[in-house]
Amino acid sequence: MSTTIELTVIGVAAMLTSILSAVAGLGGGVILLLVIAQFVAPTTAIPIQGAIQLVSNGSRAGLLRRDIAWPVVGWSSILVLPGSALGVLIATSLPQDAIRVVLATFVLVLAWRPGWLKPRAAGTVPVADPAHSPSSGRRTMLLGLGAASGLLNTTVGASGPVTSPFYRAVTASRVAFVATAATTQVSAHAAKLIAFASDGWSADDHTATIAVGIVGVAIGSRVGTSLLGRISTTHLDLLFRVVLTALAARLLVTAVL
Repeated sequence: MSTTIELTVIGVAAMLTSILSAVAGLGGGVILLLVIAQFVAPTTAIPIQGAIQLVSNGSRAGLLRRDIAWPVVGWSSILVLPGSALGVLIATSLPQDAIRVVLATFVLVLAWRPGWLKPRAAGTVPVADPAHSPSSGRRTMLLGLGAASGLLNTTVGASGPVTSPFYRAVTASRVAFVATAATTQVSAHAAKLIAFASDGWSADDHTATIAVGIVGVAIGSRVGTSLLGRISTTHLDLLFRVVLTALAARLLVTAVL
């Protein structure tokens, strides 16, 4: 059972990370996962974060629904459930401390070597037309992104920082990117919950944590969406890296001690 302090920390973190996600389009879910993982085992933290992020991304997608590129969402959602099922199989077969090390390492790579994760340079990929189905080559890419999203969401708990550069490359504006990325994450987190529930995880065991997280992200999505396009993300990038590094370092210490 979570303590009052733990619930307060998770609720505030959920609100702040949801604001970050709404403004920058990514990053909030990773920080929230690391915060939750300070209190529970990774294979418990991952589906808890998934339940909270389902609401966070869903509320953001709802607020920006006019800008969603639905063909992109549709094609990238086809293989997300099989990818999630494979990810749960992998995650539940490893020791929890091993998952902590993998998660912390993954996060540190995201924080300090983002160049590894970038697709072709901006402008080399035609943006998506929201009214038409993607080309054959783009459909293949989106199918792969969906499978990767499902696998990453259930093993290291987050896929947005890896997949979002590709969605940014095929959407016409920052608002369209945020709206489309949020909608793809709705299907990814839903698939994550289905896969973990099939393995025996139950949301009923974590009702209080999920509830405070949902309240936090609902408030954060509303505030963050109102700030979209009004503030620069330059300083947020440094803050994002510092926070991720601190949380990942603490997780590594927990794993080795």
